[in-house]
Amino acid sequence: MPVHLPDDERDRVGKYARLSASQSNTYEACPRLWYYEKVLRFKMPQIPVLFVGRAVEETVCRVLKESPSLIVASAPADTYLASPLDEDGRPSRSSDAVWPCQGMLPLFENERPATFDALKGWAEARAKIHYPLVIERLRQAWEQDERRAGDWSEVDDERCLAMVNAALGFHLDEVRRCLEAAPEDAVGAWRAGQRLLWPAPDGFGHAPFAKGHPLAEEGPFSLLEAWELARPWFVDPDAASFTMNAVHPDHWFQGEYDLVYRWSGQPVVVDLKASLGANDRSGDYVKQLEMYAMLWYVTHDRKETVAGLQIWYLGHPSIKTVEVPSTADMDALEASLLERWNTIKRDPVERTQCPPSPAPMRGFEPGGSPTSPPDGIRCDRCDWRHVCPGGEGSDDFPLEASVQLPGNMHQTVLSPINTLDPRITVVGELFTVGAARDDRPPRLTLKQGSAFANINIVSQDHHEGGRTWPDGLAKGMLVRVEAAVFTLNWKGEIVLKIDPFARVVTDDGAAGGDDLMGVKARHNTSGVVVYRYEKRGVGKTGKPWHRKGLMLLDNTGAMKIEGWANDWNTQYDLVEEGDTVVLENIGLDAWATDVRGDCTRQSRLQIVQRRADSTA
Repeated sequence: MPVHLPDDERDRVGKYARLSASQSNTYEACPRLWYYEKVLRFKMPQIPVLFVGRAVEETVCRVLKESPSLIVASAPADTYLASPLDEDGRPSRSSDAVWPCQGMLPLFENERPATFDALKGWAEARAKIHYPLVIERLRQAWEQDERRAGDWSEVDDERCLAMVNAALGFHLDEVRRCLEAAPEDAVGAWRAGQRLLWPAPDGFGHAPFAKGHPLAEEGPFSLLEAWELARPWFVDPDAASFTMNAVHPDHWFQGEYDLVYRWSGQPVVVDLKASLGANDRSGDYVKQLEMYAMLWYVTHDRKETVAGLQIWYLGHPSIKTVEVPSTADMDALEASLLERWNTIKRDPVERTQCPPSPAPMRGFEPGGSPTSPPDGIRCDRCDWRHVCPGGEGSDDFPLEASVQLPGNMHQTVLSPINTLDPRITVVGELFTVGAARDDRPPRLTLKQGSAFANINIVSQDHHEGGRTWPDGLAKGMLVRVEAAVFTLNWKGEIVLKIDPFARVVTDDGAAGGDDLMGVKARHNTSGVVVYRYEKRGVGKTGKPWHRKGLMLLDNTGAMKIEGWANDWNTQYDLVEEGDTVVLENIGLDAWATDVRGDCTRQSRLQIVQRRADSTA
């Protein structure tokens, strides 16, 4: 099966600490690049081509999900309603779920495509209907992205549709092979209504059809039956992100396949690439598919291997076949990846363990054919070269204990980034307890001596399992609020935020915990600016909002510092990437493992050193 979910009772790794093919390939390209992006969470500029790739893949999947036996070529894009999802965002396995195709009647014979050319026309017509909606949604996502870069006007819709049609053409070749082979066992099982544990998304539920498949015909295996049987598995476009992974039985590795063809009984894994295949990353795609072959092998009790691995380059319509590794090679690859997980994921990693040692560049021609490598080194095109020792940056951050800022009568005492921790554990009694309604957590207020704090439960699920608050809470009860995020709201009131790494538990009166009135609410820090970013949107009341922020790096770590646009002083607009700055009087916030600084009207940004090549 293409989906292999974690075993919650055995999983000691957790979804935040698994290794993936992309992480492994990034580390192999340059350990420091991996450290910046996966540990410090630097986010590279989000150029339109990244969103175009997602739009092409989603459009292909939305067409593959549909049936030419149920909808005509000109039908609206929402003819299939959204798939029902469970609480985790996966396609529902409940027998009570209502699926898009329930109650839909097959088209009359004269309304269905009768030839390959007609079927090709139907698929391309469906793409033309789906694509505008998909690309517009992703354009809006690009517009709202804090690291938006480039110019959306450069997106060529005709080229994008050509890539979608290339993928549909490759799929129709598979449909032709299925029709010509007409595998008796597979056809019989499909007509009888049998369903795989994770069937290909087709608008129907996961349960078998008691009276046979509603689109089954009699007599010779037909073209439209071949479309249904040949349909590959893919992530349902309606499912939540990263919910359909295949997770290693020991939970340290995971991956998500693009397409898996299974009609022949011998699975073929396909990776879709909306590109020419003429750059360094083509080497990564081969390694990714080899890892996916290993993942399929280990998630099928080491008894089943994939029969084929393919990369579909849609910008230069061609299929690159990747050799399937032997079981011995997959065992060796698994051992190598486990060693990598032990090195970079099992325990926290220091910067010194990830040197700026980039691998040589690789050369590829369109279609992913190897050729001579390009001139230059990997560092020349790295997004982080202005802060990395491999480029114009340095690991030598002179961290002063304090600094005299212009206009201040006092020294500003600075804290290293890795010491800025907003989490506290507090013991106190519940002063107010609101009722939990509609699966919403209760509103709680904690009293500790003469101090009060609002408890804001923003996540009901703890990352170690279970809920973040217990049943039976009542006024006057003694509780322990563990690893809560200490913040101040706009009124100056203390708020204890409960995210997936915090929780409220009943307390037996044991000593310990932090003093609410002893927690430092404001901090000063310094570092090099990695990049600036902005976010805009419209609130629930229709009022527009605008926030600005920057990513700050020192020799102990990195963090985002963010605030409302009007709360930043004028120095923000003068900052360049690579400048050294001081942030004074900031608050702290966090979500899971990410700590963030909050810039308020009481905060101050001061440039203390310009980057070496600054023209300011």
